[in-house]
Amino acid sequence: MSRAASAVLLIGALVACGDSEQGGTGANGGSASGPTGSGGAGGTGGAGGGGGTSPVAAEEAFRLLTGTFDSADQADMSPTYFAIQLTTCPVDAPELGERVLYIEQAVLETVTQPYRQRFYVVSPGADPTTQAVSAVYELQDPDAFIGACDGPKRTVTAAEAIARPGCDVLLTRASALSFAGGTSGKACESSLQGASYATSEVTLDEVALESWDRGYDDTDTQVWGATQGPYVFIRRTALPPP
Repeated sequence: MSRAASAVLLIGALVACGDSEQGGTGANGGSASGPTGSGGAGGTGGAGGGGGTSPVAAEEAFRLLTGTFDSADQADMSPTYFAIQLTTCPVDAPELGERVLYIEQAVLETVTQPYRQRFYVVSPGADPTTQAVSAVYELQDPDAFIGACDGPKRTVTAAEAIARPGCDVLLTRASALSFAGGTSGKACESSLQGASYATSEVTLDEVALESWDRGYDDTDTQVWGATQGPYVFIRRTALPPP
């Protein structure tokens, strides 16, 4: 089996949790943010500007989440991780929220065959200056959005999105241009590989997005996801301006 094929079988969600992808456990196999497994922000868990008194955190987190990232450097250093590309871009989805991203995740060798697609709706948290919440949605018709970030900005309706309740990623500002956070408790349901719930831990700054997604069964035993640490996705495109 090729390494690309193995990756599709073993890696999981990025930035926020999900349970519709293929996945499994192993040295750093995964499922699923999400990210976010091949962890990604979503996922999630999942907005713009810098400084301690900077704009609403949701704007900053949205900006930091936007762009093209990959884990090629990590994969080169550790063969237990795969080279994954994470692409995110804004979409117009006023029925879902003011700040909505389309997320596409694929093995670098087969970027036109994404194994994970999501919408992230980024909104202010309880303290708008320091917290942002990334709500996770699946797509009704994933095939219709493949490569969407390569073309004109897409318009999305609420009917095209499927909410994943309990899988929101709460991001808290750690510094002027960084956030850290994750999902809450056991609220994000997952049935992948015998799991009953999934968790996602995310850190985010202007250089990289790190995501550690894991699934657990009803005895709290990990059944999928990376076991040695998060996936590290390095930004490959310029940070969007504030």
